[in-house]
Amino acid sequence: MSSIKGGKTPTNSQENISLQEEGEGEGYTFSKTYKSLKWIIFLNILCAFPGFAFGWDVGTAGGIVNFDSFKAKFGSNGEFNPWVVGFIIAGFNAGCAFGGLFLSKGADYWGRRFMIFVSMVILTIGTLIQVSATASGKWYQILIGRIFNGLAVGITSVVTPMLVSESAVAKYRGGLVVFYQLFITLGILIGNVTNFLTKLTLNGQDGEWIVPIALNFLWVLIISITTIFMPESAVYYLSKGETEKAKQVTRKVHCIKEEDSFEDKAYVEHLISRRENEAGESKLSSGAGVKWTECFTGTPRLGLRLALGMSVMLFQQFSGANYFFYYGTTLFRSVGLDDSYVTSIILGAVNFVSTFAGIYFVEKFGRRACLLAGSIGMLTCMLIYTCLGSFALGNQNYNSASVGGAMIAFTCIYIFFFATTWGPVAFVVVSELFPARVKAISMSLSIAMNWISNFLISLLTPFIIKAIGFKYGFIFAGFLFVSAIVVSIFLKETKGCTTDEDVDRLYLRSINTTESTGLSGSDTQSTTEKVQIKNVAK
Repeated sequence: MSSIKGGKTPTNSQENISLQEEGEGEGYTFSKTYKSLKWIIFLNILCAFPGFAFGWDVGTAGGIVNFDSFKAKFGSNGEFNPWVVGFIIAGFNAGCAFGGLFLSKGADYWGRRFMIFVSMVILTIGTLIQVSATASGKWYQILIGRIFNGLAVGITSVVTPMLVSESAVAKYRGGLVVFYQLFITLGILIGNVTNFLTKLTLNGQDGEWIVPIALNFLWVLIISITTIFMPESAVYYLSKGETEKAKQVTRKVHCIKEEDSFEDKAYVEHLISRRENEAGESKLSSGAGVKWTECFTGTPRLGLRLALGMSVMLFQQFSGANYFFYYGTTLFRSVGLDDSYVTSIILGAVNFVSTFAGIYFVEKFGRRACLLAGSIGMLTCMLIYTCLGSFALGNQNYNSASVGGAMIAFTCIYIFFFATTWGPVAFVVVSELFPARVKAISMSLSIAMNWISNFLISLLTPFIIKAIGFKYGFIFAGFLFVSAIVVSIFLKETKGCTTDEDVDRLYLRSINTTESTGLSGSDTQSTTEKVQIKNVAK
């Protein structure tokens, strides 16, 4: 066997190529270094930006319903029945569940980018309905508008992680999918800050609640512009038989020009051949070839994998994070804080900054380790927070200010664990868990579970807090305990898996979950990808 070693001196950061080739029959085996990681990251940031709209609602909704001007406009004698508050908050999540489960299927028929545009149209309609409610003064008009907004975000919650996972380089896929969660946290933080500023400058005026809602128009404009520059999924193009467009997208993502070296061209062919199987399965999933029942009964262990996907999404919500994000303003007002909106900003800032660490952790330590560490860390913090609120706060033997400060501190630590683990990693797990032929349906079902759980928490939390107060935290602690057991026993490690077949093999055989990595440690730490191309003319 003859071997050829060669290289190209980099002329700039986009042509940093390292090659090692060995003649092997009719083809070549060589290592491929990604030409421009910065460009790849930039494109995936564009794809992940729609997550901002979701975060914006989480960051503003809980504060808006507590504005005095909002209560005066839509409440009864300046106050809301807890059911009304629950429905206003939860209506958004009901729309998300429907949009994620049904409307997101349009991504298989018309493309990922097109459905993001559609979601922005729906978000515009929902925002118009809410802003115009200032004339009617009817709270149910706000509810209807929020349902429309939920439909839009439900679509992007399925389509965006799907687009990122289909466009990302395998080695960095987990970290890049986390960018979706990063934009959610950015939306939460900016939403918290906006609530604080409008309360500070427009206190008691209608503009206090109108401004946070109306700013959705700005996010629609920005997301629509960024979507123009997003690469469409090569998997989608291949499912439609448009191979040349798929190659163009692949070359764009990997900074490869048509006149580049044989190895670069061969690498494109390698990626296309890898995606063709996924595209064929994706095409089946959007047609008559795959029935919904296959998601439950198909092989290898698709039923178990669907149960895992739905469980991961359920545990993400019942970890209790949105208990703080939606109702943090109410919670910390009960602790005795003069301005609980400031505390919401602190939590939002911790959430946003910590997510950057999550981008590193998910690739460094793997999916399972992150989720397990998150469950244990959040469980500890939630128990301490709950015990302080239930047994120390208001107790004459303890200083209420000190207890309140300790509760806020442990909430911040809790948010750190969530933002570095369950917040972003849950989306990574679900985006990698299913083969392409059932991915659209299975991801929709999994993320619908996320929204249904979110809906229940949003709707019922006002009543539960009123009934049992801070003891509500024990319920979330129970779910966190169960989540650690489920992850440790059933979830396989998909770090380093480059194809659907890699993940399938993990679930085909009985393998210890601590050893179930798609690539060896040396491969996952390498900056190159092993490629074998046969029958390609040099």
